Amino acid sequence: MPQPADLASVRAFVERELVDFGAEPDAITDQARLEELEIDSLGVVELTASVKREFAVDVPLEALTKDLTVAAVVALIQDAATA
Repeated sequence: MPQPADLASVRAFVERELVDFGAEPDAITDQARLEELEIDSLGVVELTASVKREFAVDVPLEALTKDLTVAAVVALIQDAATA
């Protein structure tokens, strides 16, 4: 069953995923870029799969491979889930 896509839920989800992929929790800020958090292409692929499982939405892989900040990733997921 999909989770609610409110800002707090999406933010918490993204933080959990990034930590699972090896990011340091203290480094995860709205302005941090995925690249700075050392999230590689495999992590991005896994993130898209996790988003689909968690929120039942597809976020294009291409969208997440851009040089995005954590806040932009959260907004992208929230927009897709509420569309």
